[in-house]
Amino acid sequence: MNLKDGYAAILEAAAAGWALPEKLWTSEWADKYRQVPSKSSPEGGQWRTSRTPYAREPMDELCSRSRTQEVVIMAASQVLKTEVLLNFVFESIDQDPGPMMVVQPTEKAVKDFVSQRLDPAITAMDRISAKIPSSRKRDSGNKITEKNFPGGVLYLGWSNSPSELASKPIKKLALDEVDRYPVSLKDEGSPVKLAEQRTANFPRRKILKTSTPKVRGASVITDEYESSSMAQYWVPCPHCQALQVLVFENLRWKKTTDDDGKKRHWPDTAVYVCEHCGSEIEERNKPWMLADKPMGGLAEWRHRHPDRAKKGYHINGLYSPVGLGFSWAERANKFLEAKVDPAKLQTFVNLHLGEPYEDHSDQMQSAALQARGEAYPLRTVQPGYLILTLGVDVQRAGYFAFHLVAWGRGERCHTVDYTEIPGDPSRQEDWERVITTYRRKPVRNAYGVDLKISMTAIDSGDGVTVHEAYKYARKYRHDDVIVVKGYSQPNKPILGRPSKQDVRNDSGAMDKQGVDLWMVGTDTAKSALFARLDGDLMHEQHADRMVRYSAELPATFFEGVASEFYDADSGKWIKRPGKRNEPLDTWVYAYCAAHHPRIAIHTARGADWDELERLLEPRVHDMFTQSPQADIDTKNDTAPDMQTPAPEGDTTPPTSEAPADPAPPAQTRHDDTDDWVPDMRDTW
Repeated sequence: MNLKDGYAAILEAAAAGWALPEKLWTSEWADKYRQVPSKSSPEGGQWRTSRTPYAREPMDELCSRSRTQEVVIMAASQVLKTEVLLNFVFESIDQDPGPMMVVQPTEKAVKDFVSQRLDPAITAMDRISAKIPSSRKRDSGNKITEKNFPGGVLYLGWSNSPSELASKPIKKLALDEVDRYPVSLKDEGSPVKLAEQRTANFPRRKILKTSTPKVRGASVITDEYESSSMAQYWVPCPHCQALQVLVFENLRWKKTTDDDGKKRHWPDTAVYVCEHCGSEIEERNKPWMLADKPMGGLAEWRHRHPDRAKKGYHINGLYSPVGLGFSWAERANKFLEAKVDPAKLQTFVNLHLGEPYEDHSDQMQSAALQARGEAYPLRTVQPGYLILTLGVDVQRAGYFAFHLVAWGRGERCHTVDYTEIPGDPSRQEDWERVITTYRRKPVRNAYGVDLKISMTAIDSGDGVTVHEAYKYARKYRHDDVIVVKGYSQPNKPILGRPSKQDVRNDSGAMDKQGVDLWMVGTDTAKSALFARLDGDLMHEQHADRMVRYSAELPATFFEGVASEFYDADSGKWIKRPGKRNEPLDTWVYAYCAAHHPRIAIHTARGADWDELERLLEPRVHDMFTQSPQADIDTKNDTAPDMQTPAPEGDTTPPTSEAPADPAPPAQTRHDDTDDWVPDMRDTW
């Protein structure tokens, strides 16, 4: 280097030292520096806020240049949340470093977030990777739960660990998917409040809370949003230019009626109807509609309470840009799949609409359930129900409770039998005498075909009954018997993975890992079952209901089914005082048995049900199968309408339209006998 070059280098260094640091809004920083890895996005490369203009304002409110301290995002799945969180983190590392923390629901969620979203994004950006060296380098300060950078550190924690949430001071905090957090951490209280407390020492703190909502009354993000400015994204109509919020009720599609009176939906024709001029808007107009004012467009966030310091944003799946996420036609089809089942409808409302689901399980009364009883005898299987599962509860008081449930398409079910049989659970011979005898007794359906129980789930109980349950399940592990244990925690699978347990054999020795113990997500199962009971209130026709009961069941059975309710304040299912809950517990066990991999009613396809129907409900009868026409007394019988077409224009989520049972129509009973044989009309 000569003297002239050295002099120039000194001047450049001095100028750089005196130059003010670059200050960009978060959206501007992302447009300039953010690189999206193709591993975590269908559109990798340079970030463009113009692709999702509705992300601009929430991101900029998280910038250090904004006075806003808290931002809440309640959104549909895969619409806004995670990318805003990442841009917030990276812009802070580059422009306003300090101690930061991102909290995920579980430790596994943290590992997935780091490996699938955070680390690939860091590697894709030279500007950030220069500040956070590769984790492969020794002493790099880059770990799974801790990322060090000049001027600060990024901690990664999870919500169910008090020690992760209550130690270090934090300037910037991001709480992701808060509705999946536990309601309370033992004696520590709310994990959200616990994490927020860590920012108390920073007057210019920033807090981001995001989530897809769950059930109203137990949804943290809903409460946070409703205490915020409550903004919604208003977009213009391409025909009249008037601004409006996109709502699912205004998504319409073609509907026709077949010759047999059955309504058919054509979701591929879905268009959005303007609430102002009534014009049909095609999805190809969405890029123009989403464009905000910085892009020369008309769309904007409008805050219902602009005076509130906490800024809140809600957006649903209809806003997904063309080519990102589900199309309008796909969301219409998802709704049609979900509307027949309230349990699936909750998923649609949460994931696609980004709204909390209205749950009324706390209002379920036994008298109302009993009033739904139908005039068919116990231990009979109605047409269209093709699989039997059995739930068994073991009571140390000296009896076994049995709940036999029949299942049909779409997880429809009806109670075939409920009974309690005396027996000593500490004596293996009583297990044989009571349980084996009961579960091996077939049930004949209306077509004269004997149905066997496909899977039996037995509660492991406690104390001395545990090893007896293990021994029985091990002995009959190849005879479709499993032993289960309830796990009362939100968001657990209805039937989790089994764990190996030691079991005491007949000689008294312990066989290591001799039996599989299956964990049951009781909270998840009860929520699904009660959602169906709640949804059935709108159906007068028995065939339209998801859950059906015989009127021969005693009042104590219905009291047992309604013996628990969901308490939104505690986030737990609470048992009503003085009520026995065996009918509910055994229903849950029968439901989890139906989710066993060998049964899997929740993943069964139409072709699977067609084949079962062909085998178990034969339309052509031979000498070994009894015709449902046999011995029918028709003088007082009328076949109920198996279909109730939904009213025209009915495309709103709360409605439910159930397909007719695939089998012959309805059941009839003789007026003067207990014999029950259903009618069947020829459908050649």
